[in-house]
Formats: sequence, C-alpha cells, structure tokens
Amino acid sequence: MNSNLDINKFLELYGIKGLVFIVILVTITSIIKSDWFGKWLSKMSDKFVEKFMKNKTKNLDSQVRNLTDSDISNHDIFNYIDFWMYSKIPTFQFSTEYRTAVFRKYLTIYLRNYKNNISKFVTDKKYQEMDQAQIWTELLSLINTVVYDYEREMLEVGLPKIVVDKMKLKNNDTITLTIDLIEGICNSQFYTSEKNLLKVYSILNILLSVLENTISHSEDVCDSINGQLKGLTFEDKKEP
Repeated sequence: MNSNLDINKFLELYGIKGLVFIVILVTITSIIKSDWFGKWLSKMSDKFVEKFMKNKTKNLDSQVRNLTDSDISNHDIFNYIDFWMYSKIPTFQFSTEYRTAVFRKYLTIYLRNYKNNISKFVTDKKYQEMDQAQIWTELLSLINTVVYDYEREMLEVGLPKIVVDKMKLKNNDTITLTIDLIEGICNSQFYTSEKNLLKVYSILNILLSVLENTISHSEDVCDSINGQLKGLTFEDKKEP
C-alpha cells in the first residue's frame, strides 16, 4: 500500500517521464554493479591497450625497427661521456679548491667506468644471441659491475669515503629505478627486435639519463657535506 502511494505521489510530482527515467537509472546501476559488466569492461580495456600498443609499434617501425649495429656502437652515450670528461668536467668549479679536485676526480672515474663497461658489453655483441632472461641477467650484472668498479677505484685513489657514500646515497634511488626500467624493457614484447637491438638501444638511452642525473646533482651533494672534509688533502689541495 505504501509502495503504491509512493509511486502515485512520484507520478503526480514528476509524471510518466520521471518514472521512466528512474527505471532506466536503476537498470543501468544494476548492470554496472553486476559481475558481467565488470568482466566486459575489463575485456574492452584489454582490447584498447592492445590496440594502442599495436599502433604505437606500427608508428615506431619506420624509426627504430631499422636499427643497426652502428646505432648501438655509436650511441650518443659515448659522445656524451667524452664531451663531459674532456671538455666540461675540467672546467667545473665547486665551493673550494679541494672539493673541486675531489669532485672532478669522482665524476671522471664515474664516467670512465661507465664507458669502459658499456663499451665492452656493446663490442662483444653477446647480447645479440640472448633470450629475454639472459639479457636481463647480463644487464643487471653490468650495472652492478659498473658501480663496484667505480667505487673501488675512487677509494683506491684516495677520494674521501664520505664523498663516495654521499654520492652513493644520492644515486641509490636512481639505480633502483634504472634496474626496474631495464627489467621492464627486457620483459616487454614491445621492445622485441632482431638481435635485441631495440632493447639495448633503449637501455642505453636510460643509462644516458642516469649519467646526466648524477652530474647535475653532484654540486648539491658537495654543498651538503659540512665539516667532515675539514683538513683533508687531495692532489695537493687542502680543505680549509
């Protein structure tokens, strides 16, 4: 009885069109809440992503699917390293003569080890015959080797441990992100190409960004070290 009164009252207020609207609204809400709709929406979403990736790959074909060995061996990362090592870093000036000498040496060792290890990886071309799991393992090993080599050399030439540790702390998040990105590229079918050239080319682009990030933040790290360097000497320069 109350239900009939409610309906009659609703009809008086909003008419038959209002009632039809409510019925439609309730029906749509029920459909949206149903398991069937959720599965359908998920399926359509998957199809959309698949179509998007196919279009992206298609657009990429003319640009990167024609990569050659030369594109890898002459990647911009090598020119970038040489430019900074021989032209930019020698002109860097930090807050004191001692810090200038220390951070110039740090960045030089850092870049040289990246160049040497990446060059070796690129030159031997073993990556061209690797499967997805192998290339990921090899690249993870490359990153670990680079970090181990440059930190070992830095301490051997007498760079203060506080500088190496501070830079390591600054670089940790970047390295973690880099490893995640490299793993994503290695596991993605989107980057599949002949002889793994697209994977390696893309990863070299990422490593180039890592180098840029380290260089750009070196002065911030330098300025954050207060007191721990006082009285130390390096290359005949003494920290006041």
